[in-house]
Amino acid sequence: MQFVDEARFVVRAGRGGDGSVSFNREKYKPRGGPDGGRGGDGGSVVLRSTEDLVTLEPHAHRNLVKAERGAHGSGNKRAGERGEDAVMEVPVGTLVFNGEGLLADLSGPDESFVVARGGEGGRGNASFATSTRQAPAFREKGLPGEEREIRLELRVLSDVGLVGLPNAGKSSLLAALSAARPKVGDYPFTTLVPRLGVVDEKRYREPFVVADIPGLISGASEGRGLGNRFLRHVARARLLALVLDGSEDPEGADATLRAELYAARLSEKPIVVILNKVDLLDEELRQYLRETFPEATQVSAVTGEGVEELRDLLEERARELGEKDQPAAEASSREHRVFRPAWKGLRVESENGGYAVFGEDVERLVMKTDWESQEGAERGWRVLERMGVVTALRKAGAEPGDEVKIGDVEFDFR
Repeated sequence: MQFVDEARFVVRAGRGGDGSVSFNREKYKPRGGPDGGRGGDGGSVVLRSTEDLVTLEPHAHRNLVKAERGAHGSGNKRAGERGEDAVMEVPVGTLVFNGEGLLADLSGPDESFVVARGGEGGRGNASFATSTRQAPAFREKGLPGEEREIRLELRVLSDVGLVGLPNAGKSSLLAALSAARPKVGDYPFTTLVPRLGVVDEKRYREPFVVADIPGLISGASEGRGLGNRFLRHVARARLLALVLDGSEDPEGADATLRAELYAARLSEKPIVVILNKVDLLDEELRQYLRETFPEATQVSAVTGEGVEELRDLLEERARELGEKDQPAAEASSREHRVFRPAWKGLRVESENGGYAVFGEDVERLVMKTDWESQEGAERGWRVLERMGVVTALRKAGAEPGDEVKIGDVEFDFR
């Protein structure tokens, strides 16, 4: 499966089913009354994180994901069946964006987020029966489900991120540290996708994950090379390991890496320095590097020199960082919230010689009203009047016969 770390498509929740207009017609119940049931709610589009996926490739070529609409209500007060949810599995570490910004961060396994909520089903005529209105012949329509364009962005989760210039030997080091077996060779190009390896030694308290991040070049923070595709995966690692080629200008490589991390606001992350390929150096050059990088670990991924010590160092640092992060993680809530405008007021504006009315409650009422039914339209007008819409239109200058638009519905003012 190809590694894909970004996908963009439209999600559309199911529309709610319409309510039913029905009357009891049983033989010995001449006054059985209305028995139309309500429509079922539309299905929602749900994202669920799973550890079984490591790429967004299953969603790379999607254009539209839609949930099932709710079934209409029927007689004998039978409610319509609820529409089936469209559940999409995404890798752990997936961020969900829309045009306004971040919606959710699915950073743990088995987390769910409703990205588009299904529409509410309409009530049947049985719901409108009262002592003074015993035979209502109208119902409500179901509401449309939410629809939005979203962008999924995968950021690889790891305890340790191996960061270095192309051909610094990160893939070879990952193979030496873990059971991962990336393709390794003297290539004139860099790894193009992140690769993960799990270090699971019996003497360690728990395993930890090492990621081989695609090679960084100068200017990556400004979009050069893999640019932000590199940086987004670096941002997820708790510990950064700068892998320097000890045989080829390690000082320059160190300066380049730190400059790019600083430009990307990632320089505050914990960092360890690794000098790789020391098997190519004589003792004089090794001593020089010890003096230049006194806190660095010298290793050779090819011969295995220093790898055991490096593995222990990374495990110790990763465990310390995990223990430090644990109280904060326990204190934070895992619940995802969708923030929508809470304003439900009423606003009237002049528009193309007519009037447009805005307001969440008003627009919901208009969408649910069955304007094709005389009784339904009369009830709709009565409710609009109680909500102050008619008064607001008159204050704005509306006269009988003027065109009024509420949501997608247009009618003449009366």
